[in-house]
Amino acid sequence: MPNLTLMESPSHSLSKPLQGFFNGTRSTLRRIHGILIERSWLLISGMLALMALSNPCVAQSLDQVLEEIGVTGSVLDAPPFDVIVVTAEHGGKSVQVNLLDLPDRKVPSSPKPAEKLRCVLNLFPGRLYEIQWKDISKIILWEELVLDRAKKLLANKDYAEAFEHLVYLRDNYPQSSNVQTLHQEFLFSSARDMASSGDLPHTLAALEELQRRFPNFRTEDVQTAISSVAAKLIDDLFARNELGVARSMILRLDKEYPGKLPMVAKAKSRFQELAETYRKSATEFRQAGDYGRARQAAVRMLEIEPELEGGKEFLNELIKEFPLVRVGVFQRASKPDTAALADWPAFRLGQLTSTPVFSFRNTGPEGGIYQFSYGNAVHSDDRMQLDLTLQNVDSSTVPDSLFLSQALLQRANIGHPLYVPGWASIFESVSVLGPERLRIRLRQPHVLPQAMMQWQLPKQGEQSFVRTIYQLKSEEDNRKRFEWIGESDAADFQPREIQEVYYEDPNQAINDLLKGELEFIDRLFPADARRLGGYRYIKTEPYALPMVHMLVPRGKGPFFEDREFRRALLYAINRSAILSDEILGGKPSPVDRLISGPFPAGASETDALAYAYNLSVEEPPYDPRTATVLVMLSQANQTSRAAKRKEPAPKLPVIRLGVPNFEAARVAGQAILQAWKIIGVDGKLVVYDELPRLEDDSIDILYMSAALWEPVTDAERLFGVGGPAETNNQYIVQALGKLNAARNWREVREGCQDLHALVAAHLPVLPLWQVSETFAYRTEIQGVAKRPIGLYQDVQKWRIQVR
Repeated sequence: MPNLTLMESPSHSLSKPLQGFFNGTRSTLRRIHGILIERSWLLISGMLALMALSNPCVAQSLDQVLEEIGVTGSVLDAPPFDVIVVTAEHGGKSVQVNLLDLPDRKVPSSPKPAEKLRCVLNLFPGRLYEIQWKDISKIILWEELVLDRAKKLLANKDYAEAFEHLVYLRDNYPQSSNVQTLHQEFLFSSARDMASSGDLPHTLAALEELQRRFPNFRTEDVQTAISSVAAKLIDDLFARNELGVARSMILRLDKEYPGKLPMVAKAKSRFQELAETYRKSATEFRQAGDYGRARQAAVRMLEIEPELEGGKEFLNELIKEFPLVRVGVFQRASKPDTAALADWPAFRLGQLTSTPVFSFRNTGPEGGIYQFSYGNAVHSDDRMQLDLTLQNVDSSTVPDSLFLSQALLQRANIGHPLYVPGWASIFESVSVLGPERLRIRLRQPHVLPQAMMQWQLPKQGEQSFVRTIYQLKSEEDNRKRFEWIGESDAADFQPREIQEVYYEDPNQAINDLLKGELEFIDRLFPADARRLGGYRYIKTEPYALPMVHMLVPRGKGPFFEDREFRRALLYAINRSAILSDEILGGKPSPVDRLISGPFPAGASETDALAYAYNLSVEEPPYDPRTATVLVMLSQANQTSRAAKRKEPAPKLPVIRLGVPNFEAARVAGQAILQAWKIIGVDGKLVVYDELPRLEDDSIDILYMSAALWEPVTDAERLFGVGGPAETNNQYIVQALGKLNAARNWREVREGCQDLHALVAAHLPVLPLWQVSETFAYRTEIQGVAKRPIGLYQDVQKWRIQVR
């Protein structure tokens, strides 16, 4: 029997010998530990001796050793351990011990038989034992077990787990023998197998890792393999038209393996030929007067071969000859409207091609700042009249006072097609004081009559009073072209043409912006805006004012008319999580926040934009339990009412949620539907390109992002007759009347904040959040406004910088 001695501590005397310890099984050892406490040494020695004689076992392999000590599965799942195998004469058993304290983790080659090795058995971690070297047949180190398992995994082509074992050894036991050799074999074998399965990117990565770590390992074979795999990858990238990626790969390979890969020279020649092909196409388009396609081909030419002789000069000449700006958009516009309340593309198009009588320029200390498009405007101190002075009335783009007065009367005439209820409610009369002057009288004092006049004048015969410098030239496929129509020629490098290019895939638009095939993207998903901000030749700029997001119930069924059901839908939405995680990617700005009503809250309490926001109204909570109870209560009420009418009880509707065709809205819409499903209300998403009309019965609830930048007038445009959230709720209607009768800014603020509180109580809309919007553009475009209201604000200042 081996002489195993139990030590009370490393520095204390030894106890009586415990004979034949290594011959015991785990259950026997546990019993022994209890008997040791009772000091019954002789009985234990006899039992173990009997077991050793009746159950001799000599381990044949490391797998058998692991099986014997009860280790199954991956060795990396267990805490590190070593194994001591005793001699055959003592039973040949294997015992699991804590890592042995061996110099440099090397087992002595010829220890003296009488010397002792100290060890801690895994079963008894609190006890230290000694065993004489003469009783030890073999010591198996932990790293040997890991290495053996890595070899078997590699042989079975389980590369993922083999790599895990190799990394572990490399990081923790770099001195282990054969680790480097096995790592080489792993990289070469995995590359070979991935190549045979067609996984070229991972094949190239494995080969390059092999070359970097082991530069002397079959160098010529490895580099030949790298060249062959890279050539196939380049062919694939060419086939998929990802030439920028292909070029980056070639430049990297040429830098890392100068003159050593035959495919590099061939690929460079191929790029040169393709770039020349694009130059030829660009020249042909230029000669044909198709400068848009000429510019596109020239940009492609330089993307493929930036150092092409004369390439940059060719593009610069093309830009100077015909400056062109391309704008990526995600929503199509059907008509221009600078006063669009909930139609982002209409507002964008309106800024470029229309001329409203008054245009909103920015927020001020008391409401918005408005600009009269045809001259000067003066609002009287008593707020009862507005004097307009027209400039350059002889110009074909400026109306005279008589025509303008007729347009004002038409908008106030209830029977006219251009009738505007809000304008009619404040307008009393108009007086013509000469061809260049007129005076508007109001029914009552109004703080901002200019806000009611953000509409475009009708044509007078063939004469149009549009004073913009661009007009729609053509529309084809997914591209609209707007040409310069200024009274004078465009300045050098001022865009003569602006193209709006429609994209369904935001990632494709971003790629085209990075490649130079776009100069602008008009509206970005917040996470994309942050990512693009990291490119030195791309700038991102926030718009000046946030958009207010809300849900507008439009369904005609009894549940949509039930305030408690609408409240249940609101309480079920985890608005904070959707805004922060789904829309903003966890990084909100001070402007991005939840709201409790229909009006913007601004960036702070002192923000001029926030004059209508009622801070005393609490934000709706996220409370799915209460929402579930409210749904059940609503169902009970509807059932009771139906029973009184002797009608069948209505079923919960499958809500059709209409969302604008924009990524942030689609993401939010999906999250909202999931939230409603939790409280037992099913729904489906309906994506719309144009804002659905009130009579459109294809949706039940409208997801709307609105530009409510002038609440004093926008409240009526939102909730009044014909508004996207038109309501007949008597409390809301009365509050709108009070607001329209406000005579000063104190009454305006009180009226708006009362309306805010009523909306929170009656829920004609379900408030969600306000979000700042961002656009991106390439740095070669100069003169872009800082924090503009819309993309085309001050478009006349844009210039394309020659590279």
